[in-house]
Amino acid sequence: MRKIYLYKSPDGSTPVLDFIASLDEKAQKKLDYSFKSIVLHKGRLTEPQVKHFSIERYRKLYELREKSRVMLRVIFVFDDSGNVILLHPFIKRNKRDTNYALEASLDMLEKIKQSPDALMEYPFRAGMKNESEE
Repeated sequence: MRKIYLYKSPDGSTPVLDFIASLDEKAQKKLDYSFKSIVLHKGRLTEPQVKHFSIERYRKLYELREKSRVMLRVIFVFDDSGNVILLHPFIKRNKRDTNYALEASLDMLEKIKQSPDALMEYPFRAGMKNESEE
């Protein structure tokens, strides 16, 4: 069974959880559902929900796209076991936001390579079943 992991910065903060906490309840539920979909339907995710970057530098990265009142985005990657690692979340306002997020995500991946404890398992919110419970 695949799992979802989050990048945890050296100071202990988790950008994805901080981002989710800043959103309204409806947006939080949408992202939780989307994260579950990524794990369950890895091979069948296509645009517009998930974008795979084709530029060589970003080829291993994907972008989860969700719309609430704003355009929510989360850059993620699959590890060798098929687990999902959520890296950089953001609200897309212009093209530069995506470029910044991609570069930040590459930096996070480098930190994960150097320190495997920079990952923590994603804590699904109460009421969201984990696939092992189904």
